[in-house]
Amino acid sequence: MNFLIVDDERIILEGMEDSLREVVGKNDSIYTANNPIDAIEELKKHKMDVVFSDVDMPGMNGLKLAESVEEISPDTDIIFCTGYAHYSLDAWKTTAKAFILKPVSKDDLKLALDKILANRKAKGAGGAGAKGKKSRPVEARCFGNFEIFKDGKPIHFARKKSKEMVAYLIDRKGAMISTGELRSALWEEEEDSEEKKGYIRVLANDIRKSMEDIGVSDFLRNDMDCYSVDTSVIDCDYLKFLEGNEKARNSFADEYMMQYPWAEVTLSTLLEMA
Repeated sequence: MNFLIVDDERIILEGMEDSLREVVGKNDSIYTANNPIDAIEELKKHKMDVVFSDVDMPGMNGLKLAESVEEISPDTDIIFCTGYAHYSLDAWKTTAKAFILKPVSKDDLKLALDKILANRKAKGAGGAGAKGKKSRPVEARCFGNFEIFKDGKPIHFARKKSKEMVAYLIDRKGAMISTGELRSALWEEEEDSEEKKGYIRVLANDIRKSMEDIGVSDFLRNDMDCYSVDTSVIDCDYLKFLEGNEKARNSFADEYMMQYPWAEVTLSTLLEMA
């Protein structure tokens, strides 16, 4: 495989290159660029499988670079690397497959690459099935009120906040989200506390148990005090909308996860995109 790392800070660029080499081994090719213009030139010269890109760079930022990557090489997967836990909603309009918080570790790189490879494998397997579609065991409806199903039946969680946590992670498109951001969303303006920090773990255990009870394993992932959901097992109107699916776009009636106040920000973005 061919990998491209893009970052305007030389120390970070070299560190990521060394870490990625330890993860992928010596047989894969790793290219680097310290600005998006050079990155585009590398993309034109080499077929890249994965691009790791910083978000905040002078001149052309990572979001604009992602648009160029999609035009030049639509099959290339993009992973954003950033020092910020709160990502701009503009980032969700790109085709990025994952987000990694700096400083980037080998475990972060491996987790992101494993996710991409699993998605690619799933797409390949789906091509051999009926009508070339991959079966997704979980259905999430985000337009209107948020609901989540397995085989047409609502998935039961022991706590309301567990369901809301799943909704928030789907809203974030499967990116790794810090527990601090989760607490801010789930409890809004309430004062943060040690009790809430521990309660996130309680919610996570509830989510895992509920999903395992219906035969869905590894749905919730966590690493370095961050959580994400595996979007590859979710059939979701919101995610399809972002991918440009016409049926999903037609089903959008200007309502999105109506029971959650934090969803109003995403609703504004969807209204702009509609």
